[in-house]
Amino acid sequence: MLKTLLADRFGLKSHMEDRPVDGYTLVAAGPHMKKADPTNRTGCKTGPGPDGKDPRIDNPQLGRLVTCLNITMAQFAAQLQTMASGYIKSPVIDATGIDGAYDFTLSFSTSGQLRAPSPQAGDDSSSSTSASVPTGGISLFDAIYKTLGLKLEKSKVSIPTLVIDHIERTPTEN
Repeated sequence: MLKTLLADRFGLKSHMEDRPVDGYTLVAAGPHMKKADPTNRTGCKTGPGPDGKDPRIDNPQLGRLVTCLNITMAQFAAQLQTMASGYIKSPVIDATGIDGAYDFTLSFSTSGQLRAPSPQAGDDSSSSTSASVPTGGISLFDAIYKTLGLKLEKSKVSIPTLVIDHIERTPTEN
């Protein structure tokens, strides 16, 4: 209805087309994941898995803990943008070539946790000669590589994009 209204009142003419954007491709780099029990429900959730282990207790810098059960690599790639929106802004393409479903837990720091705190006024520890203090944080990219044996590589991906061909500045009368 809204599109019809805009077309009638503003003379909107538009179409959809695939446009290339910077994105990521998920590739295999020596995968080491546990085959899934096919009787488990498929999906990813925030929090510890069935074993109850939570690595955030030992390392509070690991702010995100995602447990995936009976999930394929295509499903995992499709959920990464939602799962880690601070890292990934566009859809992820699965190019692992891995068949079947897997169970795994992925723990990583949020993108905000990895940013260095801004220096306080009068604090001279921000000089270029001072070394940064390790925080124990781990990025999404490192977590995927170390935990799953997969890599996220930068690539161009095509996403459907609304293209406005024409629109009037003022609407027509009612």
